[in-house]
Amino acid sequence: MKPTMALIGRPNVGKSTLFNRILGRRQAIVEDFPGVTRDRHYAESEHAGRAFVVVDTGGFDPESDDAMLALMAEQVEVALAEADALILVMDGREGLTGTDRAIFEQVRRSGRRCYLTINKIDVPSSEPLVADFYSLGVEELFPITAERGSGVAELLERVLEDLDAPPALDESADEEKGPCRLAIVGRPNVGKSTFSNTLLGSERYLTSDVPGTTRDSIDTAFSAEGREYVLVDTAGVRRRKRVEVGIERMSVARTLQAIDRSHVVALVIDASEGLTDQDKKLGALVLDRGRGLVLVANKWDLVAGKETGEAFVKRLRDEAPFLSFVPHVLLSAKTGRSCHRFLPIVDRVHANLFRRISTSELNRFYEEVVKTHPPHASGTRSVRIKYLVQVDVNPPVVLLYRGGTGLLPTSYLRFLTREIRSRWDYEGVPLVLAPK
Repeated sequence: MKPTMALIGRPNVGKSTLFNRILGRRQAIVEDFPGVTRDRHYAESEHAGRAFVVVDTGGFDPESDDAMLALMAEQVEVALAEADALILVMDGREGLTGTDRAIFEQVRRSGRRCYLTINKIDVPSSEPLVADFYSLGVEELFPITAERGSGVAELLERVLEDLDAPPALDESADEEKGPCRLAIVGRPNVGKSTFSNTLLGSERYLTSDVPGTTRDSIDTAFSAEGREYVLVDTAGVRRRKRVEVGIERMSVARTLQAIDRSHVVALVIDASEGLTDQDKKLGALVLDRGRGLVLVANKWDLVAGKETGEAFVKRLRDEAPFLSFVPHVLLSAKTGRSCHRFLPIVDRVHANLFRRISTSELNRFYEEVVKTHPPHASGTRSVRIKYLVQVDVNPPVVLLYRGGTGLLPTSYLRFLTREIRSRWDYEGVPLVLAPK
């Protein structure tokens, strides 16, 4: 089993920068003011042939009365309980603070293995700053510069040696048989994090009535009914003109990356508000990027009794015909009502994403549909379809080999798409027909 190391410390000491340095990519949002990282942020990595899990945590200030910092402290407490080793990151330029001492005392009392890391020791002249931290009564300190990477390899080698981390294995297994990557997206404050916590059965993500509580896209592996999933809770996406520069813009970019990395996307909307223009744009974006889509109408408990589920779904499909093949789930993340219906639908959409139509079935479809209803090009140019073949999955792609000098009309491609969907189950999945 891969050991887990958690990065802890007060706000703005460089934990997320170290997290990114360990991973070798910018996964956590990094910005030069406190409170940017709020949730626990997990990622798998390897170093010198050894595999491990690293956790980035929110800034921890045991003495703060700030409500958000208190929520962040709860997340750190969970990380303390889960981790095999703790890396306490402190700022060498600022020196040892009272908060650093308080955090160290709390860690020492927990009995967890802890490695004291002094960040921002980037020039030889700053090395004497490390001496101040020996007053904590430890024998070994690890001076590093997370931004440039100096000292990080030595820190990791020591931690992984103490934890006896297993060798890294090639995990490039068949993507279809691997975990289903499930992204949760939507506008701010529609209940995405509450829904994620309900699925996981724990308070994994921070929840608050304040829009924008979630800023990063956080990956969490979990299993249900023998099926493996990787859940990605994302920051809320507002209309472009309302997105503020800096952190929020980076959060939106991470949300788009999370969509690209997922198999199935759950678009969470507020049932009491209905389908907004921003919801429609997000749905179109997910389908354009080739991801499976499930529409989750959260807060259904506020609507039930005023409108039937059938009427609500019909209204949504009338407002957004391009989402007509997308399954809907009406639920309440807060009460748990109907949440059990969600994952079976995700499984079905995931299976459809990798569905292949055999050549013999496509040949039969060609004889019964294409030959019976051939395309007609405009003007004097002719066009015909010679045969069809599915060339890819995730998303499914069907090539249409054509003859003649004309182009296939868009209306005819829509016709073929409807016919294919009527014969094969591609619910929730974009179907790509590519003339060649």
